[in-house]
Amino acid sequence: MGNSNYLKGRAKEYRLKYKFEKQGFIVLRTAQSRGFADLIAINPNSKEIIFIQSKPKSMSKNAKEKLEKQFDFINNSFLCAFQVK
Repeated sequence: MGNSNYLKGRAKEYRLKYKFEKQGFIVLRTAQSRGFADLIAINPNSKEIIFIQSKPKSMSKNAKEKLEKQFDFINNSFLCAFQVK
């Protein structure tokens, strides 16, 4: 059986995934991600892409704000393209 923190985190990621899918997003889960996003949610209608970092409820507001500030450069910054190689 896996680590309980991992299992809780994975369960939260799946809850978020289903929540965004219900809103019409295509959601990619980056399993065992070590990067800045656990989920990537793409809305083909609104052309919106959201990078989601799932953290426990126990994480302090200050720590969450610091993480959001660290990756603020992403907001409203990129044009995207899809390629098959």
